[in-house]
Amino acid sequence: MTYSYLRRIHLNDTDAAGVVYFTQGLVICHEAYEESLAEAGISLNKMIAEGNLALPIVHGEIDWLNPLYCGDRIQVNLNVKLGNSSEFAIAYQIFAVEQPDKLVAKAHTRHVCIDPQLRKRIELPENMLEWLNRWQ
Repeated sequence: MTYSYLRRIHLNDTDAAGVVYFTQGLVICHEAYEESLAEAGISLNKMIAEGNLALPIVHGEIDWLNPLYCGDRIQVNLNVKLGNSSEFAIAYQIFAVEQPDKLVAKAHTRHVCIDPQLRKRIELPENMLEWLNRWQ
């Protein structure tokens, strides 16, 4: 199953040339990731406050295929994949809503579950495994 996130491009997403700044694409993808967690009942605020685990991004990349401009509406689709007991990857596809077959960008992030105090890998908790199963 794919998770979809709808969003409008805002002026602060763009650079001096009037197009989405390349790193902002990863910010938008991260928004989609956060929304998919919230929809699955996972609170990042609670996770951070408890301090038992962190899910840092250890790799991120984005390929832009077409430009986006202020006011454009987009759909970000994400698919997740379990790597091993302590890591997962997310593949993102960004489409222009007005042209649903027009792929604008592709991105990928890889996350590792760690104990934030020890800075060591730990196994993903059950709620994250359920999230992975839901959007895999």
